[in-house]
Amino acid sequence: MLSPEQAARRLLQSLHRPCRLLVAVSGGSDSLGLLTMLADSLGASSADGISLAAATIDHGLRAESADEADAVAQFCSARGIPHLIRRWGGDKPKAGLSAAAREARYALLMDIADELDATAILTGHTLDDQRETVAMRAARSDDHDNLGLAGMAEEVLLQRRRWLLRPFLSTRRADIRLALVERDIAWLDDPSNTDPHYERVRMRQALATEALSVSREIFEAGERRRRLSEEAAGFLRRHATLQQGVLAHIGPAGLDEPQDVLRHGLAALAAVLGGREHGLRRESLDRIMAFVGARRPGRITAGRVIFDMRREGLYMQRENRGLPSVDVLPGEDTVWDGRYRIDNASDDVLRIASMATDREAGAKLFPDVPPSVAFRAMSVMPKLESLAGALSGRVRMEVMAPFERFLPSFDLEMARQIGVLLGCNDFPLSPVNVSRRKS
Repeated sequence: MLSPEQAARRLLQSLHRPCRLLVAVSGGSDSLGLLTMLADSLGASSADGISLAAATIDHGLRAESADEADAVAQFCSARGIPHLIRRWGGDKPKAGLSAAAREARYALLMDIADELDATAILTGHTLDDQRETVAMRAARSDDHDNLGLAGMAEEVLLQRRRWLLRPFLSTRRADIRLALVERDIAWLDDPSNTDPHYERVRMRQALATEALSVSREIFEAGERRRRLSEEAAGFLRRHATLQQGVLAHIGPAGLDEPQDVLRHGLAALAAVLGGREHGLRRESLDRIMAFVGARRPGRITAGRVIFDMRREGLYMQRENRGLPSVDVLPGEDTVWDGRYRIDNASDDVLRIASMATDREAGAKLFPDVPPSVAFRAMSVMPKLESLAGALSGRVRMEVMAPFERFLPSFDLEMARQIGVLLGCNDFPLSPVNVSRRKS
């Protein structure tokens, strides 16, 4: 475990420079402590090239939230730290409010980071939060191979544009509050943090009497997940090909890879091909692995993906049903079927639907592939049609659904390799030095 001061210094020493850090500050002890420790460390060292800014997201869910955001602004002003407030407007959902608020918070923070050209967004998640996260995931499955037991990653790429850093994941909340008390700094307590309506609060209360001694286990689980992802990246690099962004092929030798590596790589590839934000469920993966292990010709479908076993190996592609038809207004863009990003550069409405199939055209698009496989692959590609007849649009095969919104550093190498296969390996570099990340 690290003290708040140690965690702040550790982060600052690891950063590439120049660097502008945007700290998300709610006014609670964790985020206020993070901003304070960083400001103190920067003031006490010669950390040239690193600057701080802060942002508060007012979710508008409580009457006092605007005043609380103003209090944070005053705190920052007294310390010469630039601070911005953004409010989550519009109607709020009756169900799934916490998830919607989290999505809105990250979206607004991303907007601010873009405005300031911030190198990274920082949040005050603590070891306490990490323990609760792991405990909630373990309650669903405590199997050794449950990747969720790695907890939250210290580094996460948001929307493949900005890095989110969590410097306090090895720091206790009690130590943060003690450091604030020593500096005579008061913090705000959000009443939702004690509302048992929320799963996290119930888990927090259940864990209240247990010793906080899980950091080593979480670290080891994270290293297992990172190694598995790197090995799966190697498997894909050696054995996977991807044609037209829709048809993957794994040769027979690739199917002899270690089962855990094969399983992890196929799961990630299937999620991307199927345009799904989440990977296959355990039961579906078990079924796929049994099918692959049998090595008998045939087809099986899971997660909107057809797994087609042939003598020459395994083909994978999106199944050709449930494909949407959408209209894109002039000057706008959209993601079609969770797989393609399409820009409408014309002055007319652009309609996107699945491509009409033609065996001869399919054979040209997918040479050296069985005709039936080529035919199906062609049928899941997008066709652009201008409603006014003047076609002008751009199709980009750059969407990797499970990694678009949140890409934890555990899975970075595997995502990069899939990006190479798709031709869109354009992830921004992490601001954190590689040697620190692997330590």
